[in-house]
Amino acid sequence: MPIPLHGFLQGDTIGLLILADEGETVQSLARKLQRAASVRVRPDLSAKVQVLCRGKVLSPALTLTAAGLTPLDRFDVVFEGV
Repeated sequence: MPIPLHGFLQGDTIGLLILADEGETVQSLARKLQRAASVRVRPDLSAKVQVLCRGKVLSPALTLTAAGLTPLDRFDVVFEGV
C-alpha cells in the first residue's frame, strides 16, 4: 500500500511529497527523491547518500515498514562526505 512521505534532498530548495510502497527499501526511497528533485538538483545516483528520519540514520537495506516510516513522516537525504 502506498504511503505519502515528505522528502527533503540536500541542495534542493523545497520538500517533495513522495509516494512510496511500504515494502520498498530506504535506498530505493532515496533514489526516488533524487529523481523527483532532478529539475532543481542534478541527480548523482552513484553518490553515497544517507537517509535521516527522526534524527537517526536509516540503514539503506531496511524496508520502509521495518524502518518505522509512517504516512506524512519527514525524511532527509544527505550526501556523505559533503
